[in-house]
Amino acid sequence: MPHSMSPMSSPASPEHGFPSDASGAHAGCAVPSAPRCYALADPSRVLIPDLDALGLGVSAGCTRSHALALAPDLVLLNPDPAREQQAFEALALALLAYTPKLSFAESHTLLLEVGSGLRLFGGIRALLAKVAATVADCGHVARIACAPTAWGAWLLAQSHAQRTPRRWHVVQDKTLPRVLDALPVSLAPFAAQHDNALLQIGCATLADLRRLPREGVVRRFGDGVLTWLAQAYGEHPDPRESFRAPPSFQAALELQARVDSAEALLFAARRLVMQLAGWLAAQHAAVSAFELRLEHELASRHADPLGGARTSSLTIGWAAPSRDADHLLWLLRERLNQTELAAPVIGLRLVASEVREYAAPTDTLFPLPEASDASLAQLFERIGARLGPQNVLQLSLVDDHRPEHAMQADAWRAPARRGRAGTRRKAKDAKDDSSAAAAPMQTTLDLPDVPLPSQPRPAWLLERPLKLATRGDRPVYRRPLKTLTRAERVESGWWDGDGVGRDYYVAADDQGRMFWVYRERIGGQWYLQGLFG
Repeated sequence: MPHSMSPMSSPASPEHGFPSDASGAHAGCAVPSAPRCYALADPSRVLIPDLDALGLGVSAGCTRSHALALAPDLVLLNPDPAREQQAFEALALALLAYTPKLSFAESHTLLLEVGSGLRLFGGIRALLAKVAATVADCGHVARIACAPTAWGAWLLAQSHAQRTPRRWHVVQDKTLPRVLDALPVSLAPFAAQHDNALLQIGCATLADLRRLPREGVVRRFGDGVLTWLAQAYGEHPDPRESFRAPPSFQAALELQARVDSAEALLFAARRLVMQLAGWLAAQHAAVSAFELRLEHELASRHADPLGGARTSSLTIGWAAPSRDADHLLWLLRERLNQTELAAPVIGLRLVASEVREYAAPTDTLFPLPEASDASLAQLFERIGARLGPQNVLQLSLVDDHRPEHAMQADAWRAPARRGRAGTRRKAKDAKDDSSAAAAPMQTTLDLPDVPLPSQPRPAWLLERPLKLATRGDRPVYRRPLKTLTRAERVESGWWDGDGVGRDYYVAADDQGRMFWVYRERIGGQWYLQGLFG
């Protein structure tokens, strides 16, 4: 199979008040509230009736006069081509997450060339399920079909929209002619131009059309019919211009009703996030922050909580750039749960503010360290979104010999955004002073046969040094302690008024527990600084 095209015959969007079980596109005009039923119609026929009109017998394809005879209160709405195009471009942006080769076709259909990405998405069935879920998240209902050719998939999608009991998914090239031959010729895009001429000459299916003399078909219908047949059956190339994503991302959505709570905005904002994810995939990029702008309903003159402003904004940022729609939605949900709206919202606009290049991780037999780092970064971002970024801290080393100043707690940042290389510091161990005095003389203390700790500094430091009692010039912490190492002298801090002069030792008691203690050079007082595990 050289390629597989997955077209969507996109029906009306529910957000504009049209039914989701009939094919077509939504209209963009205002709907009065008094009449009880509505239908979208062109100058001659009904395109989409709503559920009330459908219950009265109005169906797609009937004439306007017939529809008004069945439903006298029926309001016929005119299509808005500009808003229809905006809706399909928004849907195309979201579907760019699956393929960069996407094009528009007749009858409100999107064509996706997906043959090169079947292994990436787990096969044709898994891919079709993902595409259907994305279309549903964007507020549409699709009739999906696939075939080795673009026009073949288009025909199967039109057949699916009319709910004819035929096959809609064709994978192999040798199966395509047999499936297309059984389709009615009325599905062809040129059939409406010739009214019933094809049926009058006994041409009911595409197989009948193919059996007609070529000279007669060209003389009566033009040579474009034969070219179209060859493209549909894979006998002639079918080049198409792909949809191109804009260089920057900015998407807007008008809400169908005013929203008073921030949590309720997530359902509508999900459509914008799906468009952002598709745009990022097309640009091979990732985003580390975006801005959600809220358009508020105009407040009264005497009680305006926004001070005359019609818009407000929420800026959501995170450490590691991401293009995962689920991750972006999770962060947005946590932010909205902590937001209180100052006024009702009637519109949304999403702007990608910090876009960066993105290199997709490679699949390897053994996991790479970068994969675990990315998972850890997302975990910390979620904790920060839930508890607040000020409550997610990380310890960093500082160039200071004083243990209580050798580390500090800062707000967590991803490794990729730590700034200059000089920020990664290692604590400098105070060098042994060869001229320092040896450990004070102590009486014999029997100790278990345990090795000295491999690190000269313990991992557990007390928040404040603990003053120790002495017994015979020996420090005592519950039990008498014996020093095991030579003195490590630290003299530092004179520049900030917190100068110290200490001699550090590793000490142990008779049960083998080890401690980090020091003795003041002036005064000779002993203190406990830390404990070894």
